[in-house]
Order: sequence, then C-alpha cells, then structure tokens
Amino acid sequence: MAKAYNTRVRPRNFQVGDLVWRHSDVQGNLEKLDAKWEGSYQVAETIGSATYKLKKLDGKEIPRTWNASNLKKFYI
Repeated sequence: MAKAYNTRVRPRNFQVGDLVWRHSDVQGNLEKLDAKWEGSYQVAETIGSATYKLKKLDGKEIPRTWNASNLKKFYI
C-alpha cells in the first residue's frame, strides 16, 4: 500500500527567493470560511532537505523554521 502511495506523491522543493504561502498556525478551531493559508512570504534559507526559513516581503525574518508540508508555492 505504501509503495502505491509513494508513486503518486511529489515532494515539495523550494529555492531561495521563491514566494510561498504558509499554513495558518492559529490555535483552536478554524471556522469553515477562515483562511487556512497566510502569505506571501519569501524563502530566505534552506535548512536540510525540507526545512526552510522564511521572511516577509519587506525583509523581516520569521523567527521559526517551516517544513515543506506546511508551505505551498505562491503564484503571481
């Protein structure tokens, strides 16, 4: 079963400078129409294969790291 799943899954890879959305880290319950993604952010640094440091578009760095599973590409 895992082999079939792994054939369809594509890893998310981002480069430094890519624009991304990050998953909302709101504590508690999200309402049905609440935003689930926040953005846009720019990838500032790659740490490991799937961990990234982000910064806002004005250059201010976000204090924690984010896993690729909590990010998605932002298209203009």
